[in-house]
Amino acid sequence: MSCAAIQSPPGGLKDEIPPELIQTIPDGGSIHFKGGRVELIFSEFVDANTVERSIRVLPTLPEDPEIIYKGRRIFVEFPDSLNENQTYIISIDRTLKDEHKVALAQGIQVAFATGDKIDEGKISGTVTYQKASSVHLWKVQNEEDLTEFYKRIPDYVVDASDSGQYEFGYLSDGNYRLIAVDRSASGSPISPERMVVGLPWIPIIQISVSKEITGQNIRIPEKMGGLKMTQAEWRTGNWSTVTFSDKISEWASALKIHAIYEDSSLQQPKQFIDPLEEEKVHVTLSELGENRYVTFMTNGIMQGEETILDSGLIKVRVDTSTDTTNLSIKAPKKNFVLKIEEDKIIPIQIVFSILIDSEKSHNSFSLMQDTVSIPFYPTWISPLHSTITPMENWTPRTSYQIFIFRDEIHPEYGRSLKDSIKTISFKTSEYRGYGRLKGATSGKLPGKIIAEITSMEKEPSVFRSVVNLNGIFDMKKLPEGNYSLLFFKDLDGNDRYTHGRVHPYKPSEWFYAYPDTVKIRTNWDLELNQINLEQHP
Repeated sequence: MSCAAIQSPPGGLKDEIPPELIQTIPDGGSIHFKGGRVELIFSEFVDANTVERSIRVLPTLPEDPEIIYKGRRIFVEFPDSLNENQTYIISIDRTLKDEHKVALAQGIQVAFATGDKIDEGKISGTVTYQKASSVHLWKVQNEEDLTEFYKRIPDYVVDASDSGQYEFGYLSDGNYRLIAVDRSASGSPISPERMVVGLPWIPIIQISVSKEITGQNIRIPEKMGGLKMTQAEWRTGNWSTVTFSDKISEWASALKIHAIYEDSSLQQPKQFIDPLEEEKVHVTLSELGENRYVTFMTNGIMQGEETILDSGLIKVRVDTSTDTTNLSIKAPKKNFVLKIEEDKIIPIQIVFSILIDSEKSHNSFSLMQDTVSIPFYPTWISPLHSTITPMENWTPRTSYQIFIFRDEIHPEYGRSLKDSIKTISFKTSEYRGYGRLKGATSGKLPGKIIAEITSMEKEPSVFRSVVNLNGIFDMKKLPEGNYSLLFFKDLDGNDRYTHGRVHPYKPSEWFYAYPDTVKIRTNWDLELNQINLEQHP
């Protein structure tokens, strides 16, 4: 890109008005276009630093056109050798800003045709994603391109709006493939192993008799591919920690971690999930011998065709040095409030910093309310944490104390508690409130339909229910709060939404996002009726 040093005069009120495209030369919609220069004239000076990355010519040309910036004017230099009977589009996205950093109100497309008509095809939809996204579109060229299309630069690229809406215009008749990506990958060929992508549920989008194809909605997953083992750390003695890329607790029963010694022998260590950090797994080996290094190996976990956990290997150096630190309490923290329920006794969890010999630590705790001793059941869940469950339910909004006795708690490594008695003070909440969601769908779609609601919290909770043959779903005992509601067709039977796969190609599962926030209130039954799923095929 080249530019001239042109500036507008300083001073005046702060500019908050978005720049507008007020004229093109030749006019947008011109036919028999021969290439050469197209002039874009804006309502005000634009920021030179945003020009080049905001303007694309679609479909993609073999070489990027030269873009020249001159204040309010931008020149796009087309080559003279353009395809016959092709509609070309100058696409300007919202990256373009004026000199006061005010972005375009919405993206702009200007079309020119080398033939005698402007193509009229349109594809539109909404992308659901937590970050900024772009949508790639390929016109399928031949049979091979049907499967290999993603390896080349997309023919068309648009950025989704802040609300996720996108639209491709001026498309010729033909078959198209569609993929949504994180905006950082906009305009690039797809690398399935390195990019997070979302696919539509219609594998081939055809423009022929129907010129306007709407409702091509896409969900992009928050994370790419399956879980991965990312780190291994030797703690002390025979104790190690293996870390994964995300929470692994849901798959704990299927997870198998093996230890490979230096003589290539395979050992099966004991393992358990960290009670506070669910992406971590603690591993203990019964016999370590003289090994200086141990390689941890994880099995792959598959659910149908979906990869839940990638298999992997990580080599870690053994450190058997003596731990001299004192035992400490990692949870509960100061000012902890235990959320309790009226019809269920919720235990309080005590988490330690060092592995505990639970066989020797039988009488380690005492539970008090003021000066009254409370009968309770202690349960060791793992060598790192125990629970205390009172024989009778907690009293709401009440202060309690747990006493931990140094002489009765026996860590596997290091030293016991620094103080002879460790006191943990905490309070209970009011009884937690629950509501109920009942709904009826008026459209009957073939196959298994699942209703899924997700709480609008930093750490969201997800609840699912199958929509029965009569179109009814019923979710009981939902915590009070605001939720989003999703319906999807569970084609692979895994009870979770599947985003699709680029290679080998597999479309996503059909879904419909209920447009309103679902508000669950304590002791209330919320009924949603006449949700017409057939309007969103």
